[in-house]
Amino acid sequence: MKRHCTIIAAIIALLSTAASAAADPGLTRLVKKIQPAVVTLIAYDVQNHIAGIGTGFFVDSRGHLITNFHVLGGNYAASVRTHKGRLYPVKSVVAENKAADLLKLQVEIPADEVAWIPVSDRLPEIAERVFVVGSPMGLEQTVSEGIVSSLREIPVVGPVFQMSAPISPGSSGSPVLSAKGQALGIATFQFVQGQNLNFAVTARQIMALKTFAEPMSVSEWTFAHLGSKPRAAEELCRMGFRFSIEGEDRLALEHFLKATQADPTDAEAWSGLGSCYAGLDHTEEALAAFRQAVQANPRDEVSHFRLANFYRRIGRYDEAIAGYREALAINPLFEAAYFNLGLVCVELGRYAEGKDAFEAVTRINPEAGPAHYNAGLAYIRLGRFREALEAQKIVVRINPGYAPAYYAMGTALNRLGQPRDEIEAYREAIRVDPDFAPAHHAMGTAMLHRGDTPGALNQYRILQRLDEGMARNLFDQIYPMNDDTAPAKGTAPQRQP
Repeated sequence: MKRHCTIIAAIIALLSTAASAAADPGLTRLVKKIQPAVVTLIAYDVQNHIAGIGTGFFVDSRGHLITNFHVLGGNYAASVRTHKGRLYPVKSVVAENKAADLLKLQVEIPADEVAWIPVSDRLPEIAERVFVVGSPMGLEQTVSEGIVSSLREIPVVGPVFQMSAPISPGSSGSPVLSAKGQALGIATFQFVQGQNLNFAVTARQIMALKTFAEPMSVSEWTFAHLGSKPRAAEELCRMGFRFSIEGEDRLALEHFLKATQADPTDAEAWSGLGSCYAGLDHTEEALAAFRQAVQANPRDEVSHFRLANFYRRIGRYDEAIAGYREALAINPLFEAAYFNLGLVCVELGRYAEGKDAFEAVTRINPEAGPAHYNAGLAYIRLGRFREALEAQKIVVRINPGYAPAYYAMGTALNRLGQPRDEIEAYREAIRVDPDFAPAHHAMGTAMLHRGDTPGALNQYRILQRLDEGMARNLFDQIYPMNDDTAPAKGTAPQRQP
């Protein structure tokens, strides 16, 4: 009876959360836009009985769905129920990251039935408002809201964040969304220790999924995992992850050390140990552990990728590039390796190589907005402004709310000598994000060059609130040092009669 009352109380709380969310008109509009992309995932056992329910969300127009590994683990078939109540089968498993508890599935669904959510590669900010749409305890399309409480780097998994938005069984695989409707993370797990601690892996982990050379049916995927031997170090690694999530770094390090001693050939254990040392700023020990992970399994592209990431972190860029290329030689479909390779090349000023790497991501995944965006920036550096403009047009088609893409379009239009269209691009950036300071600064500069000093002054006033440095720079453009009409720096400029 007590358990029954607890369940009823939980349902009432969830429904109350959904009702309170509906009181916010902005959130209501956003949720209505997001809900068609979120599905209930139904897993079936070997006898085709329902074995579990979770959540997933589409990330592109081709019917690719993201959910948690554990939602489908051990099952033999799956289907999704859409916002409209229609059932579609899961055709195949196309990529996985067991450590991060993520799966990428291909759903057999008509293209005109697919709505999808743009994925952000940025990390959320502490205290940022987020919301979750999912199917907790089978209550489909339930909305919960909260803030990001903390951000941690977890061994092997990567960055995860704690949030106050409630999640429950069935929420696994739900998108964690920003106020602009972009996926910042995937709801994954919770601990109950006097209070609920709710966690999500960051959405940038989607690009780090290990893509299979050949997609597998759900049953084939399950048989493949059943056929693999249990790892001797697995339980020690699991405890290491848990202690790391709880902030017990020393205890996490102790468990990963024991895991490497239990099985010196376990690449996951060595990678976990490397991440712990990295978190404690023990550079040499971290490097040795990541190298040992590669030696333990030289054909594991993820171990090469983690080593390359650490080389990049400590500024050893040439070795990072070599590591990413090693990972790609093993798995030419490794999106995250191409993407990070592109970032390193651009950091080194090797823009053509960076552009090629970002374009490789877009060939694998045409809906990878961050890759199109960064390719566009590389095109600008290469002086190929029309191609830069086209790349950013793709970005805003994928993610209409991404202000930096409109700003980059304005930069390209400036170099193409199209000032009217340039200003319109900056205006669009400001429309989708009124606090995006670079667009205000660029618009003020463009207006000034067109002789619109009052317009430039208006942008200056806005920048005074948003970015003092940019405001000062625009002020100096409006009133050069040799301009006797300039007001004192401590006062607001006055419009001339």
